[in-house]
Amino acid sequence: MNLDDRLTTMLRDRAGGDADPAPIVAHARRRGQRIRLRRRAGAVAAAVACAVLVALAASVPTKPVPDGPAAPAVALGLPPAPDVPGALEQPDAVGSDPGTVHFAADDLAAGAEYATWSTGPGIESVQFLRRATVTLAATADKLDAAGSQLESAGTPGAPVGVTVGDRPGTARVDAGPAGGQALWSVRWQPVGTLWARLDLYAGGSDEATAAAARITFDTAHRCVVPFGIERFPAGADVLGCSLTLGRQTGFAEGALTIGDHDRWLTVRAERTPPGMEHTTGDLVAGPYRVARAGDGLLEMLVQPCLVDLFLTDRGKGYTEQDGLQLLAGYLPVQDLEHPERW
Repeated sequence: MNLDDRLTTMLRDRAGGDADPAPIVAHARRRGQRIRLRRRAGAVAAAVACAVLVALAASVPTKPVPDGPAAPAVALGLPPAPDVPGALEQPDAVGSDPGTVHFAADDLAAGAEYATWSTGPGIESVQFLRRATVTLAATADKLDAAGSQLESAGTPGAPVGVTVGDRPGTARVDAGPAGGQALWSVRWQPVGTLWARLDLYAGGSDEATAAAARITFDTAHRCVVPFGIERFPAGADVLGCSLTLGRQTGFAEGALTIGDHDRWLTVRAERTPPGMEHTTGDLVAGPYRVARAGDGLLEMLVQPCLVDLFLTDRGKGYTEQDGLQLLAGYLPVQDLEHPERW
């Protein structure tokens, strides 16, 4: 399985759904919790659970949060990137920068409790937990690779022609969760060669296509996380970004996937869960104490977050020592309430 495939699978898992990736499941069971509301660094051709440094790999939070009122934010939305064009103006930019999402789906956020935004090479997405998923991809192959992230019977019908705004597209239906609405998948090209898909539970194709038409592609937003990484392994860069926001909780978790063409790892931070306030470990990463929390999983407490580092394909990929060196350069942001300042 190549890097795109691995990251696609990981992002699909992290971007939402009822089942966690295996290492996260083990970790969650060990802690007696299931707060993996996701999406993902996810994203190289869809990506993994990773949320970006403050703009790019070189942007790290080294200054205190500035004084002054916070800018108002759309519920469950990302901070705006006002000087960056959206997908309509610059379709080739989609999936080119892990720190930027080139669309908005404010209408779909209504009534949702959680949203997970994800980016990665050639793909960007948002999932509103158990409600809808929007995927934007540079190619049809990347859109197909992302798959659907919502529960269904797995027996989709044949696609039928629809119109999304003034653009031609297709829609297909599958049985949704027991007792719920059907899962509709609307697929179209909002501009040029760019591909988009909306998966959502709806009462019919008209409702589904109307919802797709309300997705906008004329603005850009920043994928951010409340931490930075001071130094990466040689040759590595940010590959993908993921940020989960809750309507009641605000920041829930964020992650960065970091690597090169052949290997990668994921650093994820979440609000410190109750009972984990005094977590420690036997390993040392710079100023931090680190624990082995599972196979290929390192964990440390850096308030206000619990931080996990997931190693993959050890032996072919990054070693535990690589992970510890990266964690030694972890730089936390103390204010979790204002993503627009990260």
